[in-house]
Amino acid sequence: MKLLKYFLFLMILSSSIYFLIELNELNMLEGDPIKIKIPFMTNEEAFPGGLNVWMVLLITFTLGVVLGFVISLIQMISLKSETITLKSKNKKIQIELDALRNQGLEDELDIPDDLEDNKFSL
Repeated sequence: MKLLKYFLFLMILSSSIYFLIELNELNMLEGDPIKIKIPFMTNEEAFPGGLNVWMVLLITFTLGVVLGFVISLIQMISLKSETITLKSKNKKIQIELDALRNQGLEDELDIPDDLEDNKFSL
């Protein structure tokens, strides 16, 4: 299954490269590719006339992928910390439940007031 997924990604990548090459060839103005000026980027001496259309699309795609990766990484970290917190609470409740099971019926039950402090309901 992973091999199929990697093959699909490779096909998408090769088709996007083909699309960018065709885009560059179609968008010619008097033999030169069309240039796009981007604020704060085209003032530099490296790109005096602007950037090619395919470069702008590639930069936009790359920034979108990196931003999506960062957002998913933050979500994964927050979910992992929430899972750890819930596991520790579950362990505490399991210990309390085992203690209540092992206590005899004739004994008086001492239920701690921690349940009210932690906003648990029975």
